Amino acid sequence: MTFGDKLRALMAERGIGVRELARLVPCDQGHVSKILNGHKRPSRELAERMDATLEADGALIAHFDAAPARPARLSADEAELLNLAASADSSDLAPGALDLLDVVVDRLCRDYPTVAPNELSERGKAHLKSVLRMLDGRVTLAEHRELLVRSGWLAVLLACTLYDCGETTGAEVLRRTAHRLGEQAGHGEIIAWSWEIAAWFALVERRYEDVVAYSEAGIRHAGATNAAVQLTLQAGRGYARMRDSRAREALRVGRKILDQLPRPAHPEHHFVFDHDKYEFYCSTIYTMLGQDDAAEEHAREVIARCRRPDDPTRWPMRYAMANLDLGLITARRGDLESAVQHGRAALKPKRRSGDLLPRANELRSRLEEHYPREKRVTEFADQLREERRALPPGAG
Repeated sequence: MTFGDKLRALMAERGIGVRELARLVPCDQGHVSKILNGHKRPSRELAERMDATLEADGALIAHFDAAPARPARLSADEAELLNLAASADSSDLAPGALDLLDVVVDRLCRDYPTVAPNELSERGKAHLKSVLRMLDGRVTLAEHRELLVRSGWLAVLLACTLYDCGETTGAEVLRRTAHRLGEQAGHGEIIAWSWEIAAWFALVERRYEDVVAYSEAGIRHAGATNAAVQLTLQAGRGYARMRDSRAREALRVGRKILDQLPRPAHPEHHFVFDHDKYEFYCSTIYTMLGQDDAAEEHAREVIARCRRPDDPTRWPMRYAMANLDLGLITARRGDLESAVQHGRAALKPKRRSGDLLPRANELRSRLEEHYPREKRVTEFADQLREERRALPPGAG
């Protein structure tokens, strides 16, 4: 048994990988790989440090002393094969880099409900560029896949934040990028979310048959995940817009999948689906179906949960959209004052979803149709026009 063979055996017994050993010794990770593969002979000092780190009680040093100072001469073919084998374990990725990236991606996704989308977009772009640079460097095959996964999560998040900013072209570019990254990494949930985002875009843009088609495409990749719940209910919104009774079945199926999932530790994470969010979808889908009594019950529950004393701004986008649901419900009942009140409440939060103004315009259109000369309606319409003027050119 060579020194490299003994080192490999000790590492396996103790469950220590190349990166971890290099950090503990410490020494260069690439140098450890070369020692393992017989390309390099360590100095006695390094061998002693490895022996101590692995608590080998001199067993590793014994192999160092027994090994010839000069390795047997290899043929050119053998040397080339050994170089190829060593390159598979070679990496320039800093120890702990993947763990740090996990923290960054998690923080960005958890900031989505409350942080301004332009700020999140800038942060997300900077981190995505950094990860893509890492992919261009020397990494192992396993690290390459993990970097693709983290790039995919950043891309799906950026697709959402850019759409919220009104940058619809950039949002679609990032959505397609996320889809490709998910395919390259073999990561079904990222692929599923890329389809869910396409369905969301289609919903805002009133392409309701596409909403259903994109949702079904995503479900084929989602498995029993948070994405599966979201895609099922997104399809439900598409059906509801078409006044199709399959919207209610989507609510039932979505709840069934949700009940199989553990309650999330961080429900504010944009790519997890919490039980409060299910109430929100019920509110919207029943409003779209015109089932006002059921819709009102869910909408008021959503608003009540958004107004918790300890965290009144936790879900500003849900709060806004539930108020629009109530605005439409009360407008259909002929309660002008409540309809305008809820419409104005929906425009108060600074953190807004990309579909806020399109849905607010639905309320405006209904109010103008039934109350064309009412001052409160005119003022609400003027407020919406000002909001739209503030959007980037070509947005919304």
